[in-house]
Amino acid sequence: MCNDMDLFFKPIVLVTGFGPFLGHPVNASWEAVKLMNKEVLEKEHNIELVTLELPVTYSNVDEFVPALWDTHEPKLMIHVGVSRLAESLTLETQAHRKGYQRQDYLEQCPANHCCAAPGGGAVRLHTKLDVSRICAELNQDEELTAVESKDAGRYLCEYIYYTSLAADNTRTLFVHVPDMNVWDTARVTRGLERIVSLCLTQLRERESLNDTAGKMAEVSLQDTNEI
Repeated sequence: MCNDMDLFFKPIVLVTGFGPFLGHPVNASWEAVKLMNKEVLEKEHNIELVTLELPVTYSNVDEFVPALWDTHEPKLMIHVGVSRLAESLTLETQAHRKGYQRQDYLEQCPANHCCAAPGGGAVRLHTKLDVSRICAELNQDEELTAVESKDAGRYLCEYIYYTSLAADNTRTLFVHVPDMNVWDTARVTRGLERIVSLCLTQLRERESLNDTAGKMAEVSLQDTNEI
């Protein structure tokens, strides 16, 4: 039975894209993100979908991304960026703390070229989502292709990914999308919608396993107390 409060406090899925930067006066990531079908995704998964455009600056990531985690406590966080090298949807598996030497839109670099994410510190962080499985399921669709990557580029894309992985790597993913002259926006948007669905499926499965494990532990404890 549905609790009345569930109607007001649905789990939030946050998807971000980036704004313009040098060489990309129109950023394919935000163009695709902003067209995601909010009504369909929310109805299908009983969530609230929040999409945001972020400026291509390190300081904005430092300021806004931790605040997004604190404010929304998202069930799933997906960051999206464009890559001129991408020929398909490219799902990043990891992000590094150091090596950010490229200047952002304001011609700035982070202090010591390191990500200052709260909770960070590890040289490298990995997502706990099963990227291989997501790619395999995406590739079953003839109109979509996806690949894994271990190199997110040491720029704002990797910087924001590390920041969110430091907040919670169990429900964070980064997706590089091709530029608009490689894939049209509608195709990218459909791929992102599919990725959201596949990630939520994994999270539901994980929750179900945890619930089962918890119930088995309770039964085991009761049996022990009765001996």
